[in-house]
Amino acid sequence: MITVREISTGIYGAWRLALGDKSGLTYFDATAEGALRSFHAALIALPIASVYLALDLGRQEITAPVAMVVVVFLLSFALDWAAFPLAVLRLAPMMGFDDRVLRYIPALNWARVLELVVLMPAAMVGMGDPLAMGALLRLILMVAVLVYHWFVAKTALEVTGGQAALLVAINLLLGFMIGLWGFSLVR
Repeated sequence: MITVREISTGIYGAWRLALGDKSGLTYFDATAEGALRSFHAALIALPIASVYLALDLGRQEITAPVAMVVVVFLLSFALDWAAFPLAVLRLAPMMGFDDRVLRYIPALNWARVLELVVLMPAAMVGMGDPLAMGALLRLILMVAVLVYHWFVAKTALEVTGGQAALLVAINLLLGFMIGLWGFSLVR
């Protein structure tokens, strides 16, 4: 099991990166074991993602039973957390950063926890005012999160801005496809 120290170190490293401080990378264990252990971040993110989803689904017409929604959400969540890192591992040799990928995966996993914390206010505002302020806030925060992911990729992998943007686009596309798949099952 992951320790409180590992959790606080991972979140702190993600926070340092969010502030544009490249030294945030030093807070992550850039070994294969460290990359695997960083997936514990998903357990930290799960309750936040559950609230976020509940706020989001509160505005949707869902016909599936609650148990099915929960199962589909958990499957989608796990798939979303695994799909992009697996894609990155496959892309790493082709894009020339296979020696740095183990530094990126933990940084990305802990960044995703921070991402959910940042996006939560937009989901809450969206409940009260889904068309105006909530949508604008969500758009602004989503752009900020994408820039943050770009910075994490560029810094951790030491790639060009274009390569980092490509990775962010792949991550976004995979997440979008998984989300659509999950939503199609409960609608």
